[in-house]
Amino acid sequence: MGKMTATDECPSALFSRIRDIFLELGILDRDLVIPYDGVSYRVSCDEKSFIIYRINADNGPRHHVPGWPVCMVSSDVIFVECSSASIGQDHCACGLGLEKWLEIIHAQCSH
Repeated sequence: MGKMTATDECPSALFSRIRDIFLELGILDRDLVIPYDGVSYRVSCDEKSFIIYRINADNGPRHHVPGWPVCMVSSDVIFVECSSASIGQDHCACGLGLEKWLEIIHAQCSH
């Protein structure tokens, strides 16, 4: 059998794994801002959910929203923007899967 990906796990098991990573890194219950590919993302994980939120710095007429979630995992739900058929094709979609995000977070926050 091939390597299991994050979206192959049940939501509660995946959330528990992510929460354990944040606890191990000492960043559980902290808000982080992580830059990637010229865009800033707000990342947080607490006892209820893990969220990555794109911060929209472009306040022009077409993109007037302050940002949007690109990933959210709780005990009940797994949402990853790039896995969504319609949203993942949008030119503003970040294109990163959950495992890549976890690698970036680990690289930025491990000491």
